[in-house]
Amino acid sequence: MLNTHVQHDPVTVSLEVVWQGSSGKQDARMSEISMDGCFIDSRVQGRAMGDLVEFKAHLPSGPWVSLQGELVKENYPMGFGLRFKGLTDGDKRLLAQVVIAYGGDPGLLQPTPAAVEVKPSAQIPARPRRVLVADDDALTLRMVTAIVETEGYQAVTVEDGRQALKLLQEGGMFTAAIFAMMMPHLQGLDLIIYMKADERLRRIPVGMMTAERDPKNLG
Repeated sequence: MLNTHVQHDPVTVSLEVVWQGSSGKQDARMSEISMDGCFIDSRVQGRAMGDLVEFKAHLPSGPWVSLQGELVKENYPMGFGLRFKGLTDGDKRLLAQVVIAYGGDPGLLQPTPAAVEVKPSAQIPARPRRVLVADDDALTLRMVTAIVETEGYQAVTVEDGRQALKLLQEGGMFTAAIFAMMMPHLQGLDLIIYMKADERLRRIPVGMMTAERDPKNLG
């Protein structure tokens, strides 16, 4: 039988990680990642090849994601390598977005027939599927753009709240908006207050991003 598994080249990253060891939760950093696995920098020993390691990784877009991997490489005191196990389709999409954000090629999956979008009737003009994304962090902006475009939307990106406000004032034809909580000139909450006061904009769903989360307090 031919081996059809495609090996993916890792990309260099720097992501916060909390992993579950025998002595409890350990803070660490992830230095490499691919669609196959990752390398976690950690000085803690006490693992055996083939062990399953549970961990949470802090993605550039803000959320902490729970993953698990099989130990395939031990390089004390540098760290250890994992091969991802039990990935859901959602996990794979997130991993692909991380790889793209750091300049890698994840080999994106082909859409299933259920994901094919039916074209609207020629007599009814389609509304633009655009998402306004505002964040002053360039890496987060690329990460969220990858997420939005993977879901089939066009990302319109700006680097601060004042630019976002200008776009809202000029047109406001957005399917949704995603704002960083803290930005120069105008913060995310300021933009939401403005949108809720405008009849034309209050219908637009808004998501907020913030790094103010502690993974040790998650389940």
